[in-house]
Amino acid sequence: ALGRFNEWLRRLPDTWDALLGHTYDSLIHKLLREGKLADAFDCFDEMKREGDKPTASTYEMLIRGCTLAMARVRPDAPQPDRFSAFLYGRVLALWQEMRDRRVRVDRYTYVELLRAFGKAGQVDAAFLIFEKMLALPQFLPDERAFDSMYELCSHAGAYSRALEVFREQAELRKSLFAPRLTPVAFTHLMLASVEGGLMHKLPPVLREMERFRCLPSKGTCGKLLGAALDQGQLAVAADVIRVARTAGHEPDRLLLDRYESAQEARALAGG
Repeated sequence: ALGRFNEWLRRLPDTWDALLGHTYDSLIHKLLREGKLADAFDCFDEMKREGDKPTASTYEMLIRGCTLAMARVRPDAPQPDRFSAFLYGRVLALWQEMRDRRVRVDRYTYVELLRAFGKAGQVDAAFLIFEKMLALPQFLPDERAFDSMYELCSHAGAYSRALEVFREQAELRKSLFAPRLTPVAFTHLMLASVEGGLMHKLPPVLREMERFRCLPSKGTCGKLLGAALDQGQLAVAADVIRVARTAGHEPDRLLLDRYESAQEARALAGG
């Protein structure tokens, strides 16, 4: 039964194309699925020459195609390679064309832009889009947008900004919209706290992880506890120990000894 289901999933895009018929959008979708990005742009150019008007979905597919073909920047390589920079330029051109043609955008458009900006390491540009989404009720960021922001901050080494995004999501979660926190979000927030020397900002994240029962692995708990001790955050270390035990993990004995020694030293110093 599972094999038949997997086969159905594999053939679903072809079924969708058949239902759409041979429209330019369906052809562009098919070419992008086959990894033929240049051919998809040729089809897009022909579409415009023939007088067919591209929709937001058309532009979103092409932006996504460019993003998937780009190499992601990293903290140790913050600038995109030449080909990725070229593709990022294509994304900007598509976005400008959408505005010039007054194409009606939607939340998906902004999510695709966030993903593209993130892969190219364009943190400031991504935050401009993100702030625009926060300001417009019809475009409020959902979990995909927030996950894209966490991911781009993490890969660009903008760790403190990842925690800024978390504060925005926590605030938005008080509304009826309430975008959910995902394992992707928690992973990047923990990484930001460890790598960015920001363990003092982790407790609200840990509380949300406990509330969602999305608890870290034993190895991750060890890294968090070690980072909290290295950064002199004993209160955070106590939170990590509690979360680890809630998850059924007994912290490493050497780390517990370090924590207890640090507590004793602080008590003796009158802190």
